[in-house]
Amino acid sequence: MTDIGLALGGGGAKGLAHICMLEVIDEFGIKPSCIAGTSIGAIVGALYASGVSARTLREEIQSVSHLEKDSFADAVKNVFNWLLLVEVNWKGGSLLKADAFLDDVMAYVRVSDFEELRLPLKVVAADFWHRDEVVLETGDLRTAVHASMALPGIFEPVIVDGRALVDGGVINPVPYDLIMDECDVTIAIDVMGHRTESAGLVPSLPESIFNTFQIMQKSILRQKIAAQPPDIYICPEIVDVLMLEFHEAAKIFAQAGGAADQLRRELERHLQGASRQL
Repeated sequence: MTDIGLALGGGGAKGLAHICMLEVIDEFGIKPSCIAGTSIGAIVGALYASGVSARTLREEIQSVSHLEKDSFADAVKNVFNWLLLVEVNWKGGSLLKADAFLDDVMAYVRVSDFEELRLPLKVVAADFWHRDEVVLETGDLRTAVHASMALPGIFEPVIVDGRALVDGGVINPVPYDLIMDECDVTIAIDVMGHRTESAGLVPSLPESIFNTFQIMQKSILRQKIAAQPPDIYICPEIVDVLMLEFHEAAKIFAQAGGAADQLRRELERHLQGASRQL
């Protein structure tokens, strides 16, 4: 049997495209031998590793995908209660609070520790002061997911064992390197997407913050791939979706269709090749 490793990258709302890729994995009846996730990839990875199917995840998202574009609060209210993700944090060193959002995510996960997950999971964060990677794979799952999504300046860092941890995307946006030695075929899903130029070319303040972060992430990933590429690299063509635009689920799912087809073809090729070697 071929061991499949799955790396789910960061990208905010664009990470809903991970669901389309997980649907392909489910089609093949494959259970990944290991999953690594960063930021939204850690969130989706935790849900999937706990036993929530890709189909269930899509159905939950689609139940609110008909809401209007400018109704962000309403759109996310019924999906893991994402309305509360954007609660303004008037005190401390961050803009938003994530506690209520995490409460609802963990209600879907239904386990509290890594050891209770059905599939092995590695969650990536970064040590803010020491500037190095932190891989969380034991202990409290909520804390690990919280740390992995703690985008600096947007969400407050998470203190773990005396370290201030922030979003893993600042150091390892698609963490396929963490699982390459543990599987036969490594699948890396990059959901950073693409942006087109805005009118006048001068970006807005939110655009400047989020897109600059993703410029740095993309640079890190290019260097990693040049040095040691994964067996399968999938980059859905998610265009002009901002980090917190979870209400654009229908658009994201539609744009991810081509990448899902690519993953299907790549998996068939690798699995057929593995069967011929037996």
